[in-house]
Amino acid sequence: MVDQAKALRDIAANKSGCHNKLTHKSRIITITSGKGGVGKSNLTANLALAMANKGEKVVILDADFGMANVDIIFGLIPRLNLYDVVKGQKNLEEIILHGPKGIKIVPGGTGFLELANLMDFQRQRLLNQLLELEKEADIILIDTGAGISKTVIGFIAAAHDVLVITTPEPTSITDAYGISKVINKYDLQKEVKLVVNQVKNAQEGQEVAVRFSKVSDNYLQLKIDYLGYILHDNAVLRSVREQQPFIILYPDSKAAQCIENIADNLLSPGSNSNEISGMRGFFSKISKIFS
Repeated sequence: MVDQAKALRDIAANKSGCHNKLTHKSRIITITSGKGGVGKSNLTANLALAMANKGEKVVILDADFGMANVDIIFGLIPRLNLYDVVKGQKNLEEIILHGPKGIKIVPGGTGFLELANLMDFQRQRLLNQLLELEKEADIILIDTGAGISKTVIGFIAAAHDVLVITTPEPTSITDAYGISKVINKYDLQKEVKLVVNQVKNAQEGQEVAVRFSKVSDNYLQLKIDYLGYILHDNAVLRSVREQQPFIILYPDSKAAQCIENIADNLLSPGSNSNEISGMRGFFSKISKIFS
């Protein structure tokens, strides 16, 4: 009788485990900027590693279709991309690149841009493939192209969280504010998370964040959540040349410590601004926007 009771408990536990797997949903974070050259892809790659160090399963979707370079930062060369999945020539597992710390990278290509022209069965096939990412990831980081385009807006609107990166340069701040205005105007998000890159010290990062927040409070109905800063560090430039993320090559560098702090802030309880709807909700929004 005792054995029977134990067996029933084991079955119940297994069912509960299966249910958890089926209902697991990834948190999708879009990383964007108003202009290029502010360190967006470098942030994406190193942030993914910092989160992996904290036990998160992370997938990167490289959605910078014009200047995709996340793979370069990891020293990887993609032969295939999401376009091959859209066309039914490959499945998702065949195009995924495997990075350090268990990180997986999906080369975006022009795959999402094809959504407007897909037949229903093609759209469903792609959705089924993307839902596989739910098994692979707790967090999906989307590295968008710089500037404002329909594609970038789509990824911003569909994400659970949006991270905007800027530098202290006036033109960079202006462009970051520009994309925030678009987010506010079209009610794409209620909040954006801000990272200030290439600062001289913590005070400079704080000053940029305060100015940015004040302008937003005065002219936009958009909450600014300051995640942190990244110090100017020669280790970053050296790591780019060596095609390896600086958090791996120089884990004790000032920039690496800043990334760790940003990851802690992102993963802290209550840091997610929206209900997690996973890949299904993300794909549904993306499909409507691109169609």
